[in-house]
Amino acid sequence: MNFQEKLFETTADLRARAAALAAGAVTTARARAEVAAKRFEVLTVAGREFNKVARRHAIRFVKENSTIAADAGKDVSALARSTYATLTMRPTAKTKARKPAQRKRATAKAA
Repeated sequence: MNFQEKLFETTADLRARAAALAAGAVTTARARAEVAAKRFEVLTVAGREFNKVARRHAIRFVKENSTIAADAGKDVSALARSTYATLTMRPTAKTKARKPAQRKRATAKAA
């Protein structure tokens, strides 16, 4: 067997191994994709059901507590109005003009 035949045989072997690895990788990827798709579908259905439950309870909460919410809204609005009025009508403090600082002269020491 000469060098060229050994080279052809080795490359054919490597191609066969690469094809087997690729086939295995594709099979694994398909299986994982199917599992991910099933999980996504389950999560989508669960999300829809959760939204239904949340809507039902939110509607019930608003019906039962609408008076409380309205009163709280009125209180917050009144507080906001009074705070805004206090902040906008506050007189500005006048500042006095400052005198320039005077230097103190050092006294000469008697020797």
